[in-house]
Amino acid sequence: MKILLLFLLFSTNIYAKLNIQHWTTPEGAKVLFVQTQGLPMLDISLNFNAASSKDGDQYGLATLTSSLLGTATQSRNEEQIINAFESVGAQFGGSSLKDMSIVSLRTLSRESVLRKALDVFTEVVTQPSFQQQYLSREKRQALQSIKASKQSPASVASIAFAQAVFGKHPYAHSKIGTPETIEAITISDLKRHYQQFFVAKNLTISLVGDVSRARAKQIARQLSHGLNIGKKASPNPIVKPLNQAQKIHIDFPSKQTHLLIGQVGISRSHPDYYALYLGNHIFGGSGLVSILSDEIREKKGLAYSAYSYFSKMASNGYFLLKLQTKNSQAKEAEVTALNALKNFVNKTVSPQQLQDAKDNIIGGSSLKTASNDNILIYLSIIGFYDLPLDFLSSFTDKIKDISAQDVQNAFKRLIDTDKLITLSVGGNK
Repeated sequence: MKILLLFLLFSTNIYAKLNIQHWTTPEGAKVLFVQTQGLPMLDISLNFNAASSKDGDQYGLATLTSSLLGTATQSRNEEQIINAFESVGAQFGGSSLKDMSIVSLRTLSRESVLRKALDVFTEVVTQPSFQQQYLSREKRQALQSIKASKQSPASVASIAFAQAVFGKHPYAHSKIGTPETIEAITISDLKRHYQQFFVAKNLTISLVGDVSRARAKQIARQLSHGLNIGKKASPNPIVKPLNQAQKIHIDFPSKQTHLLIGQVGISRSHPDYYALYLGNHIFGGSGLVSILSDEIREKKGLAYSAYSYFSKMASNGYFLLKLQTKNSQAKEAEVTALNALKNFVNKTVSPQQLQDAKDNIIGGSSLKTASNDNILIYLSIIGFYDLPLDFLSSFTDKIKDISAQDVQNAFKRLIDTDKLITLSVGGNK
C-alpha cells in the first residue's frame, strides 16, 4: 500500500487531466469528486481524523473502533450487513492508520443498486451499535497480532524505530496497541471515541465514479447529514527534531540483522518537499539504481536491497534508511550506509544523476490508465492533508526547476548526520 500511494502521488501525467470538483456539505464535511465514465462504478472513501494519534493513553482504541464499524447497527447484525452488501455486489471496507481512519464503499453506479448500497453504507457509518461480542472478538485478534509482531524482527524494528524517533508524540505507539491497553478498552470507550471524532466537521469525503455532480452532492449530503456535526479534531503537535544521536540494538534470534537509520522527517507542506523528494529518489528511493543500493548491494554485496524514504504525515513523519543483512556483516553495512548518507549530504549530485532522476520521475512512472480506486486514494490524500488541488498537475514543473544545489541545500537543512537514530535488530550486537 505504501508503494502504491507513492506511485499514485507522483505519477502526474494522468492526473493532470482530472477535473477535481470540490465543495463543503452544510454539515461541514469536505468533499472532493472526480467524475469518470465508461465503467459503471462508484468508489467512496470517508476519511476521518480519528486514527491512532487520537488514542490518548488508550493505545489501540482507534483501531478497535474502526474495526467494529460494519459489525452491527441499530437494526442489523453483522450477517445481515454482509448479506445486504453482497446482495447488490457492493464492497465495504475500513482501516485505521496514524493520521486517518478510512471507511470505504465500492458499488455499481446503476441507480437501483447504488441506492440500496448507499443506504446500508450510511446506516453502518452513522448508526453503529458497538456490541460486546464483537469487541471481544476484535480484542482477541488484536492480541494475536501483537503476539505475532513480537516474533517478527521486521515488526520489532519498525515499532522500536517509531518509539525512538517520535518519543512522547502521539505517533510513537503502535496503532494496534499493547496487551494491557487492549484489555482495558470498553464499549463506552468506543462510543466516546466515535462520538468525538466520527463527525461531519472531522470528515473528508472522496468520490470517484460514473455519477453526475448533482448525484455526488446528494450522496455526500446523505452521508454527512447522518452524522453529528461535531468539530474538527485538534491538530497533533509538531514532531520536534532529535536532540542527540541514539544507537539501539535489540537482540533477536535470527540469522539476519534488520538495520534502520533515520531521524525526524517532514510534513507534506514542508518548503523543501520537492527538493527532498527528488534528492531521496537519487539517494535511495529509486530501487537498484540508487546511490545507496549501489554502495550496499553492487559494490559490497551486503544486502539484496537497501532503500530510503520519507514517511510524510500531518505533523512531520520520519526519514528512514533501511536494509537487511547477515549478522556477521551488520557493522560493515552500518558504516557503509552512514558513509553513503554523509557523502550525499555533503556533496552535490552530478548533472547526469539529477537529469536521470527527473526523467525517471516525470516520464518513467506516468500512469497510462487509472482505476477508480487509485484516483480515490489520490483524492483522499489531497483532501485530508489540505494539499492544493493542482498538487499533482503542478508537480512536474516544480521538479523540473530544482537544481543540484537545491537538493544539497535541502538535505543539509534537514538531515543532521550527527543526530541520527541507528537501530539494529538481530543476533549479534
